[in-house]
Amino acid sequence: MYAKSPRYIVLYSVDEDDKTIQKEIPENLNVTIRSFGYFDVFVGGKPIAFRNKKSKELLAVLIDRKGGFVSSEEAISYLWEDEPANTLTLSRYRKVALRLKNTLEEYGVSDIVETVDGKRRIVTEKVHCDLFDYLSGKEEYSQLFKGSYLNNYSWGETTLGELINS
Repeated sequence: MYAKSPRYIVLYSVDEDDKTIQKEIPENLNVTIRSFGYFDVFVGGKPIAFRNKKSKELLAVLIDRKGGFVSSEEAISYLWEDEPANTLTLSRYRKVALRLKNTLEEYGVSDIVETVDGKRRIVTEKVHCDLFDYLSGKEEYSQLFKGSYLNNYSWGETTLGELINS
């Protein structure tokens, strides 16, 4: 008698239709982020349809931090304002971060978020953002801010106050 060894069958698609996802990604991968007013993200002029509100909010947090790294604990304090960072909220946060990553990959722009040692940041050089343009101090962007910022999120009021008083 000989010992049975496990057998594996690898299944993969051979249809040409799998390339349709790639065709839907715009050739012009400009990422434009609107933070004045309601928060929205566009790739090649088309809005990203986030399936998860918290993953969109996480991206807004990264924009609000203007390229600085955000730790898990800091992100949790924004996303779940009334809950402490614990194993449950850390687990929820990891799922949200993964959903954000998957959504950005789906649109071919996952490189706009950098992760180092569990901390995340927006790669400011890879996006066009009204906030970053306005803060650059260039005359052509001086009229972008009209008094509203990240209307979707209550935590945006802190930065709104700074923008109004600057």
